[in-house]
Amino acid sequence: MTNQEIYDLYVLQSRNVRQLKKVQKNLIKDINFYIKKNDEFQVEIKTKLLALLYCAISEAQFIQILHTPNGFSFTEITQIKNQRSITESWKSMIDLAMNKVGDWNNNVDLLGRRNRLHDIIKIYIEEPQGLRNKIAHGQWIHALNNKNTKENEEITIKINSLNVVTITIWARVHQYLATIIRDLVQSPQIGHHNNYWVNLVELDNFLQESNSWSMEKRRQRIQNKKI
Repeated sequence: MTNQEIYDLYVLQSRNVRQLKKVQKNLIKDINFYIKKNDEFQVEIKTKLLALLYCAISEAQFIQILHTPNGFSFTEITQIKNQRSITESWKSMIDLAMNKVGDWNNNVDLLGRRNRLHDIIKIYIEEPQGLRNKIAHGQWIHALNNKNTKENEEITIKINSLNVVTITIWARVHQYLATIIRDLVQSPQIGHHNNYWVNLVELDNFLQESNSWSMEKRRQRIQNKKI
């Protein structure tokens, strides 16, 4: 791919991301509507769809960031894409981007930043992707093991515990992650250093604030709203 082709793909994928976020916004409105109506069946259906949509947005943003203009070379893009899973591709993207800042293997500060981003990917990308794969394969209520020979009770519980509050938190954290990585890709020597700690503090503040969020509180707030 030429630099122009990389840019063109970035533009196309940016449009996809914007459209998916519009869909996300409207789907959350639908969920709130059915919460108000006490229609648990519709809430469940649309929550599962929201989980699928979250992972679609995540993958779309991955491709968008990967093709950020003046970021990665075509060789680097190919290397990142050729990992064994989307999670490993995210991690590879971070590692290659961090290399533009310095040798994170021999710098305690950079290694700490790299590891923190890897931890976020595990919790907010890898684990949701695992649930998404089960749902996408028709395991909406009962998750099966990888060989489809018996139930995976742990994943079953996680699937049936999905709710709009949890997925909303995933989405917000993902945006912080995307912002941090984009700074890292676009401006590893200036933007990353200037903004990393600011964005990380905001992320930590959000995680602390959202600890008190719950489906019960959301349901009560919506039920108390006038139509």
